Amino acid sequence: MILLFRPAFLMLVLMGVASASDQGDALLDMVKSRDRAIQDIVRSETGGDTPEERAALKSIVGELFDFETFSRESLGRDWTARTEEERADFVAVNRQLIEKNYADPALYTKAEKIDYTGVEADSAQALVKTVVYYRRESSTIDYKLHLVDGKWLIYDMVIDELSIARSNRSQFRREIRRSSFEGLMDKLKEKLSEDTSD
Repeated sequence: MILLFRPAFLMLVLMGVASASDQGDALLDMVKSRDRAIQDIVRSETGGDTPEERAALKSIVGELFDFETFSRESLGRDWTARTEEERADFVAVNRQLIEKNYADPALYTKAEKIDYTGVEADSAQALVKTVVYYRRESSTIDYKLHLVDGKWLIYDMVIDELSIARSNRSQFRREIRRSSFEGLMDKLKEKLSEDTSD
């Protein structure tokens, strides 16, 4: 129901850059550097499966996202109807789902090749374009980022021309109409209790 990310997002913990003219090269350099860091973890002798390695993956994912903006975009107009407490709970559950799903080292060994096909950036927004090749298929994955306190953070991903936030928004709105916001939260919390290997 939620957060149908492909493993390729693993590359994108991005820090602020020195000048607008250098942003494209700097973003690509940092994407590739983060990719190498992830690969070092998942291709270790223990396959990234020790508690310490999983914690390192979780930390990288946690630094990667603007969880609040992603959550707000995913909820859409229903965000304005929520109390501060409901918003905080919604963001926290989204964060836990993302971190849980993507601290699994098995996800990061599926991609056989990643091509970095372009970067569009200005002083506050950026789009990093990639093509990820799997054994029998490939996917285009575009990362929408913005600067938050000097760090580049992801607030949406577009996989094969489908925005994850927009897809979530459609599903979440349908669930809220069918039941309620509380019903949506119950569904998301159920996801947290599921085995990620399923």
